Amino acid sequence: MALTEEQKERIKQNRERALRIKKERMERLAKEKEDADKKRKLNQGGGGGGREGETLQAATIGNEGVVSTNNKKQKLLEAGKKQQQQQEEKDDLELEEFEVGASEWITKSEAMKIYCVPQGTLAVCQVEERPNPHHASWKPMKLYLRSQVRQKGRKRFGGLEGLVEERNKRRQKQLEKDMAKARSIFE
Repeated sequence: MALTEEQKERIKQNRERALRIKKERMERLAKEKEDADKKRKLNQGGGGGGREGETLQAATIGNEGVVSTNNKKQKLLEAGKKQQQQQEEKDDLELEEFEVGASEWITKSEAMKIYCVPQGTLAVCQVEERPNPHHASWKPMKLYLRSQVRQKGRKRFGGLEGLVEERNKRRQKQLEKDMAKARSIFE
């Protein structure tokens, strides 16, 4: 059975579209990775011993010659957020036993189980798509950056102790549920 010219043209267009989408995705992932690397380098190398005001740029002058304070406020907010991130990163240095030597990336189900975070929280975390290891034609596997998920989980439950307490509480609840189910089987 031979293909018509119209079918051949449609196949060609679909192939070109698929290749364009793949190229755009790869470029986006490369840019996100580059941005993450830059951010990581800034967080590791930044901090110096200068005064707070030295990192801020001077306010810009608008068209009418009026000094814009919005830019200054924005820079102050960014500096405050950066300090908060640095403090949170210091808090994250304390790893649990299972995290030592673990992969930098974590699956969605592991993230929800280990760090007790809901799907909505994972939606704002950095994600990397990789080919599905079970079957190549299935949807790509989504992996989340473990450090971000850890940070969100600890922030949600008030630090490492709160997260461990919540995890144990959920395990206990699941155990009780399983025991009730087992009892009902033998009754």
